[in-house]
Amino acid sequence: MIQTENPKKEFTTLLVSVFILAVILVWIRALTVKSSYQFVGQERQYRQLEQDMQALRVRWLKITSPKKLESIAAQLGLEPAKPGQNLKLQPSTLEEKKF
Repeated sequence: MIQTENPKKEFTTLLVSVFILAVILVWIRALTVKSSYQFVGQERQYRQLEQDMQALRVRWLKITSPKKLESIAAQLGLEPAKPGQNLKLQPSTLEEKKF
C-alpha cells in the first residue's frame, strides 16, 4: 500500500475526477438519446414523403390516362385531329421562322 502525505487531497481529487467522468457520460448519453429521437423523426418524415410521392404518382397516372384525357377533351368540345391538321416541325424550320 502506498502511503501519501495528504490522503484527504487524494480523495478529493478522486471524487472530483469521478464526478467529471459521470457528467461526461451523462452528457454523451443525452446526446445519444437526442440523436436517436432526431433519427426517428427524420425516418418518419421520409416514410411520409415516400407515401406522398406514391400518391402523386397514382394521381398523375389517373390524370394522364388516355380515357381521362378523352373525357376532358370531350367536355371542352375537342375532337381528334383530321388528316392534314398535324404539322411536323423540323429544327431547321424553327430556326428559319422567327416569330
